[in-house]
Amino acid sequence: MFKDNLKKYRKEKGFSQNDLAQKLFVSRQCISKWERGITQPDLQALTQLSDLFEVSIDVLIKENKDNINQSIPNYNKGLCITNIFIAFFCFVGFIIAWRFLPITIPAHWTNGVVDRFGNRNEIFINEITVIVFLVLDIFIYLMLRNITDKKTIYISHGSIAIFQITYFVFIIAVYAKYLNSILSFISCLSIVLILCVSMAIHPKIAKPNYLLGVRTKETLKSSVIWKKTNALACYLFSIYSLLLLVINMLWINKFNLLFLLGYLLLTILAVLYSKKICRTLK
Repeated sequence: MFKDNLKKYRKEKGFSQNDLAQKLFVSRQCISKWERGITQPDLQALTQLSDLFEVSIDVLIKENKDNINQSIPNYNKGLCITNIFIAFFCFVGFIIAWRFLPITIPAHWTNGVVDRFGNRNEIFINEITVIVFLVLDIFIYLMLRNITDKKTIYISHGSIAIFQITYFVFIIAVYAKYLNSILSFISCLSIVLILCVSMAIHPKIAKPNYLLGVRTKETLKSSVIWKKTNALACYLFSIYSLLLLVINMLWINKFNLLFLLGYLLLTILAVLYSKKICRTLK
């Protein structure tokens, strides 16, 4: 549709409605009506738009099949990326557990009774299982590349995710009572979870119709605002999460949880940034 193509190419060029109106010698309200489908431009205006956007008039007025195909979510890829983040969380989670475990930990049980103790480094054996789950999920992704059945895709990737999470929770539950500081451990796990979400909201991963991301009325109505806002949020949250993780791993203190309030300030900054971009595009 012309109205959708006009808005798409205008934003790709970085023009606001005012900018485009000035270049075509029309009012901003005229551009707004075109983009809402209320009125249509004449042939002269279409020619000017064609030259300005460097596309043919046919491309401007016809429905773009490529855009339709791109709008169809790639569930296979999306779920594979989700499982990569889950694997990353579990992998780092075992490293955090190692940090807060004593030097000597139970290593083997018989009928629920500990019959062998070992070095805490043995917990890293569980990293092998995490890697195996991840490799298996990537293999499933490659096998399902040409399959569009959502049920098959969800069951395949979902099974791996459930097994991965269940295994991690089971191992952590076994060693939970031996942790030196359960509060700091939980704090570090929370930070890693936020770090995973922070990386996942990058605009190359989280599209405007996805659940993750800075979802405001400004970011949802403009792909340009969505990309810029979530790129900033991704970098801010990721850097802050890495900084907090180092602090919590090195410095055990009951006040470390207060640092989590910093995420609230970063969220406010991201929202204000989206509003600022919106004003510049008008």
